[in-house]
Amino acid sequence: MKISEYRRSTRETLGRLFGDEAGPLCDVLLCAFLDVDHSKLLLMADDEIPEEITYKMSDAIDRLGMGVPVQYIIGNCWFYGLKIQVGQGCFIPRSDTENLVKAAIGIIPQGGSFVDICSGSGCISAAVSANSPDVKGCALEYSYKALPYTEKNLEAYPNVSVRRFDALDESDYDALAEQFGHRFDAILCNPPYIKREDMDTLQQQVLYEPHTALDGGEDGLDYYRTIIPLAPIILKDSGAIIFEVGAGEAEDVGNMLREAGYKVAFIRDVQGIERVVLGKKY
Repeated sequence: MKISEYRRSTRETLGRLFGDEAGPLCDVLLCAFLDVDHSKLLLMADDEIPEEITYKMSDAIDRLGMGVPVQYIIGNCWFYGLKIQVGQGCFIPRSDTENLVKAAIGIIPQGGSFVDICSGSGCISAAVSANSPDVKGCALEYSYKALPYTEKNLEAYPNVSVRRFDALDESDYDALAEQFGHRFDAILCNPPYIKREDMDTLQQQVLYEPHTALDGGEDGLDYYRTIIPLAPIILKDSGAIIFEVGAGEAEDVGNMLREAGYKVAFIRDVQGIERVVLGKKY
């Protein structure tokens, strides 16, 4: 069977499950299994599809039907122009988080330093480092399942170290400050921020991701409430905190930062939602 014919039949199959998403899902899988980009895939339309690829596609379609995210099936996703490795137990980067990266690149001084709390895949640290190679960072992640992905995605960035870190444990902040012997110019953090009562309403694909990377407590604000007062242990007096927040949480997080002595700014995403909260002392 030609690849063009296989694409057509597979899109029809996926269409019964995923509607308008069927076409992109089909091509993402085919590109990954054939190890080509989309333009190359289109040029291969008249080629015969290898039998082993049809087996892989069949298995992938079954897994998609069970709710497994396509990123877990192919083992990676794209974030800020970088291919990021992900898998079960590692939170999948979202494009919304690129707003945090843009803010970080703009605010970390030349030759400066940052910590990336709740680093997960390490996508934030990788993106900041790829665009600001003169800065030094530390990617901090608590989950033993996620840490191998943090380390893998940061192998190409020797200016960023990786450390296991509990964002809710004050002793870990003390240990980090002691280890490095200095405080950092910026704290970057995309913490769990979904309200506990909303966890059961998430899409099935999202529920395959680690709950610890999603559950922000009763009101979704547990991590902000803990990190902000502990920040001075590792953050310079003139440093900045850059948080990603959930929809409707920006003002609450902004007020926490103001009460701690920070001046606050908000950055909206493409949907107009205040997605990033920036706090800085001057």
